[in-house]
Amino acid sequence: MMGDSFGIGMGKLKSTEPSIGPLEPDNDYYEAETLLQKSKSHHTPQPSWVAWCERNSKPVKRPRPRVVRKLTKWQKNGPMTKKDWKHFCAWAALRTRPREPEPPKPAKLPCVAKYLPCAKKKRHLDEDELRERMLELANPRKVTQKYSITDRPPAYSPVISWGKPPHRDPGRPFKPPFVPVCFPTDELEAEFWAQLRFPVRQAALLGKVTPRILNLSKPRSYPPTPHCPIPERLPDPLDVPPPPRKKFTSREWRLHQIRLIYLSKPVIRKELDYIFYNI
Repeated sequence: MMGDSFGIGMGKLKSTEPSIGPLEPDNDYYEAETLLQKSKSHHTPQPSWVAWCERNSKPVKRPRPRVVRKLTKWQKNGPMTKKDWKHFCAWAALRTRPREPEPPKPAKLPCVAKYLPCAKKKRHLDEDELRERMLELANPRKVTQKYSITDRPPAYSPVISWGKPPHRDPGRPFKPPFVPVCFPTDELEAEFWAQLRFPVRQAALLGKVTPRILNLSKPRSYPPTPHCPIPERLPDPLDVPPPPRKKFTSREWRLHQIRLIYLSKPVIRKELDYIFYNI
C-alpha cells in the first residue's frame, strides 16, 4: 500500500550501474590456468648461470659524492657587480691584445781601425789552458797570514785534587800518524798497522791504574761452547717452587677457619684409653 501510495512498486528493480565483480569468475580462472600451462610448456628451463650473468652484467652503481668547489683567491663567489665588470673590461683591454713584435736590433757597426779592441779576434783556449786559467783566477789576489788567537783557558777545567790548580787539557800534544791512502796488498797493510806505535803522553806514564779500570781492561771470558746441548737439571721435590699465592674467597676463608678450629682441638682416642687404663 505504501508503494502504491507513492507510485513506486516494491518489486525487484534492475540497477543501471555496472557490477564491480566479474560476471563469470569461473571461466576466467580456467582460462588463466590454461594460459599459464601453455607458457610453461613453451619455455624451456634456463641453466643456473643465466641468472648469475644477468645479475653481474649490470653496471655497478658507485656513489659519487658531490665535491665542494673551492674558490681561488682570484675567483669570487656569486655574480659580478658593475664595478667588477668595469675592472675586468679594463684588464682585458690591456692584457688581451696581441703581443707587439720586438724592434729589430741595430746592425753592428764595422770596426774603423785595426788597432781598436773591436778588431781583435776572440781567443779560443784549449781545455787544459782554460782549466789553468780558471785556477789562476780562482786564487785570491792578496794572501794574508792566519789569524792567531790569544791563549784562552779551555771551557772545561775540572779540579782533580783539592788545593791544586784546575786540570787544563788543551788536546792532543802530538800530531796523528800518517796513514797512506791505499795499500798495494793486504800483507803490507797488516804489517803497517802491526808496526805502528802511538806516542804516549808523559802525564799518562805517571798515572796509576785502579783495580776497577784493570778489571774492565781485561777481555770478557765466556764459558766454552759445548759440543752437544746440556739437558736442564730437574729440581728435587723439595726444591720445586710452590704455586703462586692467591687471596682466599669468602667461602675458602670460612672453611680455613673451621679447619684451624678442628686441628687445634686435642686428639681423643677412646680405644687406646680402654687398652691402657682399663687393664
